[in-house]
Amino acid sequence: MGEDRPRRHPGLDVLKGAAMALVIFNHAVLWPMRAGDRPSAFFYGIAFGTVAAFAASTGYLRGLKPPASDRAALLRRARQLLLPWAVCAPLYAAAPYVWRLVGGGSLPFGFAPVPWAREILLGGGPLWFLPVLFVSQAACTPFIRRTRSWWPAIGALTLYAVVAVAASLRNVSPLELGRGTFWAMAPLYAAAFWFGLRLAQDGRPRMSVHTATIIVVLTMIVGGGVTLTRALLPEARWLMWLPYAIGLVGGCVALVPAADAMTVPPGWVMAMLSRAGKASLWLYVLHPALVGPVVIALDGRGGVAAAALTAAAATVAGTLLVEWSRRTLLPGTAA
Repeated sequence: MGEDRPRRHPGLDVLKGAAMALVIFNHAVLWPMRAGDRPSAFFYGIAFGTVAAFAASTGYLRGLKPPASDRAALLRRARQLLLPWAVCAPLYAAAPYVWRLVGGGSLPFGFAPVPWAREILLGGGPLWFLPVLFVSQAACTPFIRRTRSWWPAIGALTLYAVVAVAASLRNVSPLELGRGTFWAMAPLYAAAFWFGLRLAQDGRPRMSVHTATIIVVLTMIVGGGVTLTRALLPEARWLMWLPYAIGLVGGCVALVPAADAMTVPPGWVMAMLSRAGKASLWLYVLHPALVGPVVIALDGRGGVAAAALTAAAATVAGTLLVEWSRRTLLPGTAA
């Protein structure tokens, strides 16, 4: 999402575009899952590697071109991630109040005005990637010039494991622990950032695209199995610590072939994903406004197919909107 660099990296653009499309699908399929659709419960779990892919990509780009000043780089990152969050989070927090004001009727599940607003303003809700990714990178920054070891990543993963085990013993989910926010997952994305950084500075492991694809697909299937199990066993709240950790593996592995790709693969789908990757930051910011009205109108109907169509349409429409805005409203803005 929005890294500063002198030129685009085609492989990372495609990776980020694919990750963003999965994020949008994940948020769309949440509604039929809540309505009891079991296939949706499985497909909900396939997208948990997306945040790790963004964090690892950021670390990789940071490793390719170290900034002259870490402080200046972090301030730029704050402007890229926290400024859009600060502008848009209050607008999304106010959505349930506006819905009632315009006579929208009863609110869907999860849209109780006060809890919804509190979660968003504390860093949760549909824009949680932005503050969590910033904090994850900020936590790694003091170590970047001090060590080339893997200890920062190991420490972050250990912290996550300790918190996850302690919470699981009490059957507490990550969202319960964070009171609706996602801060408990930040150590995972600090580890993903460090993975990308080390990949850039130490060299990439030998891994074929075929092998990487198998690993990524397996993590998606296992993640889907966990969320389906969680839907079948609603009392097992502790299970939700697992998909984020499983997704970390898939998101990091996906970076390896993406970092090797110096051109966009052929085909209109890959071309569209590349464009979505270039627009990923603002596409992410806009996607709740694009997806929300559709999923509320569907009210859980249509299952996975409706969610997939909604996500595809929102990805294309949002990308085109971002591109148009850059051309007409913000000429000269970096893609």
